[in-house]
Amino acid sequence: MIIKKYNQFEIFRFIGALSVLYYHATVHSSFSLGKIPFLLEHGIAWVFFFFLLSGFLLTYVYSNKNLDTQIFYKTRFFKFYPVYLLSLTLTLKFKGTIIYNMLLVQSWIFNRSLSYNSSAWYLSVLAFLLLLFPALLQFRKNKYFTYFVLIINLYVYYFFNYLFKLNSNSGTVLEFIKYNPLMYISTFTLGMLLYDKIKNIKKRNIYSFFTIIYIIFLLFAPYNKFLPYNSTVISLSFIPLIVFLYLDNGFFSKFLGNKVFIYLGSISYSIYILHRPLYILFEKFIGEIRTHADFIIYFLIVFFVSNLTKYFIENKFYQYLCKKYLNKAV
Repeated sequence: MIIKKYNQFEIFRFIGALSVLYYHATVHSSFSLGKIPFLLEHGIAWVFFFFLLSGFLLTYVYSNKNLDTQIFYKTRFFKFYPVYLLSLTLTLKFKGTIIYNMLLVQSWIFNRSLSYNSSAWYLSVLAFLLLLFPALLQFRKNKYFTYFVLIINLYVYYFFNYLFKLNSNSGTVLEFIKYNPLMYISTFTLGMLLYDKIKNIKKRNIYSFFTIIYIIFLLFAPYNKFLPYNSTVISLSFIPLIVFLYLDNGFFSKFLGNKVFIYLGSISYSIYILHRPLYILFEKFIGEIRTHADFIIYFLIVFFVSNLTKYFIENKFYQYLCKKYLNKAV
């Protein structure tokens, strides 16, 4: 069975990764581009988009075919882990506690979520969600799955607000609600449910206009009223974007699916997982990012290295691992 690729999503992966890069660059330096749309300035919001889209697309891919759990786990491991291991190596820190990061369990351990590669907490959470996915895919066939998703999202919404208001100055509480994997089951399963609800809706050209209008809305949405700790609202705000992109059969989806945007999307993972270790090296050997020129040089370094890792690790090494351990050419 040939599965259609929805390449119109790829450029948003790149935009999200770039926004996270910019967010961390400004947090760890005095650099700023000035007033830009909130969604582009605060990369943390895009993490919810990544989890929502992952649940959506994984359900799309595996909803009509058998999922071999062993192959699923191995291919995900081969795809994500080698570049991640490189990112840990680039931190130039090799203490005993790195074992938590190597096992991708740092997001479960207080005061370890942001250790070594601070952006990798996302991968720690994603690893947990991927472990759950085969079971969730099976549970999705149950009539109570919809209620489960709605209830868990409502619970997380109120739980976030309650904990934040009760202990807004507690580092432990903030770390739990921002980085613990349990807090992201809601967003991931929401993406799964979303696919089931729209998969049979007819695709139309008019969704091109809806997509453009909604992107403009997102750029000016008052996220400052919801961030930083209301994941449910942020996740919900990305639903129309995913729906319109999926249902769009017009000019805009064709434009977003061009080869340049597809390629940029393909290096988004490397950009995301490598930008923090590369910034540490940049700061150590070149200095803090202070000017636009500094930022451009830093971005070009990340972009160049991400292209190398995409070709040699995400592509070539991934193909080698699949062929060697799965007897499967990719």
